[in-house]
Amino acid sequence: MAIDGSKIIHAVMEGSRIRESKGIIPLFGVYLSLFSVHYYNRLSFGFERELGPARRAEAAALLVKAAQECGYATFHGVRNSWEWGEIVEPMIDRKEDQIMGFAAVAVAFGWGDLKVRELIPGQVLRIQANDSYEARGYATDYGIAESGKCYMLSGVAGAFMDLLYGEDYPDGCFTFQAKESRCRAKGDSYCEFTVQRTPA
Repeated sequence: MAIDGSKIIHAVMEGSRIRESKGIIPLFGVYLSLFSVHYYNRLSFGFERELGPARRAEAAALLVKAAQECGYATFHGVRNSWEWGEIVEPMIDRKEDQIMGFAAVAVAFGWGDLKVRELIPGQVLRIQANDSYEARGYATDYGIAESGKCYMLSGVAGAFMDLLYGEDYPDGCFTFQAKESRCRAKGDSYCEFTVQRTPA
């Protein structure tokens, strides 16, 4: 059976109605929160600008690394949740289907319209996003970028492969790394992330 993304999105939307007074949503084995993407973008891009042009690559690497570690822990929780077992697991026919499930959950969380374009087990994952709030936010606030700006989605894409093909949790993080080859913030028509094993 193929992964039914609409079923996963519906489950998240229904579950998101249950929230604590502070906006915390206990769902898919993790605690989610309602969070302004504009605020998140200002923090990320502000950090990058504070470090200055000479340290832009270092800032980008730190932001991606933070996102990958967060994505790794988050989707480990997702994969071990009651909701995953009830909703997603019955749709999984092979190990690689988990990545399609992860992507559908990320879409449901509002992280972008992720589409898996290529998956070579244990080697390469290529994900596309036509609408990334990071790319859109950067272009709106700062204009055309010289490099990709989807730090969160880059880290999350790497985390997907870490969880499937890295060592058992928690030792598999950073086994893979993503490169954003296309980004709407640079004027491309979509954002694209290619994930491969981290060089030794």
